[in-house]
Amino acid sequence: MDSAPNADRNKQLMRLMTQHQRRVFGYIYTLVPDRHDAEDILQETSVVICEKFEQFQPGTDFAAWACQIAYWEVRRARQKFARAKVVFNQEVVDAIAQTAAEMIPEASARHEALAHCLQKLHPRDRELVLTRYEPGCGVEIAAQRSGRSLEAAYKALGRIRKLLHDCVSNQLSLEDAT
Repeated sequence: MDSAPNADRNKQLMRLMTQHQRRVFGYIYTLVPDRHDAEDILQETSVVICEKFEQFQPGTDFAAWACQIAYWEVRRARQKFARAKVVFNQEVVDAIAQTAAEMIPEASARHEALAHCLQKLHPRDRELVLTRYEPGCGVEIAAQRSGRSLEAAYKALGRIRKLLHDCVSNQLSLEDAT
């Protein structure tokens, strides 16, 4: 058996998993009330994706395929959540899952627009925003790393968020016009 096609397929899997992991996690997190549970389900989903990747048809929507697997993993995990105080019935979970799946293309477009707009920022401002939203970091750490006072960092982040919001909105409306 030739290992080159397997190696190419493994590279494709890793590329797709890396590219879409945040979207799949976001989808799971809309269905599961606890972040840690959502992270656990993402891990289980990733295992199933690896096991079933040979069934994925190249050229189709990987994020939608992966979210369908995630949906079934969430359903499996619901038994564990049955002991929790807040449990949605399956109809509510199905409605949320449907809405989240329908939002994947829009979220992808927003994600691409945001990446484009982040690149347009001054490097110092881009670093401030990226540090602020890095896991485990807050405004204090972002201010410290950027050499700004806490008050200046808050003001800069407010200004940058508005710039990014306007830029993303403009970018999306340009895409809608074409």
